[in-house]
Amino acid sequence: MDDLVTVTTFPDVPEAELARERLELEGVRAFVLSAQTTGVMPFLTASSGGVHVKVKPSDLAKAKEILGS
Repeated sequence: MDDLVTVTTFPDVPEAELARERLELEGVRAFVLSAQTTGVMPFLTASSGGVHVKVKPSDLAKAKEILGS
């Protein structure tokens, strides 16, 4: 997971999962990180930077295009 880069962040897990699903439908493997912290301790979401959607560095440009970010 260390070689992944953040495409975007969301304030909650459902939005991040929708973005991950969209990326995967377009053929970009994506991962949602910080989801467990958000579920167990939602008050830490803001301090951890939100829920991160991450991809391989080689997929970053395509992922940003797909998500419009």
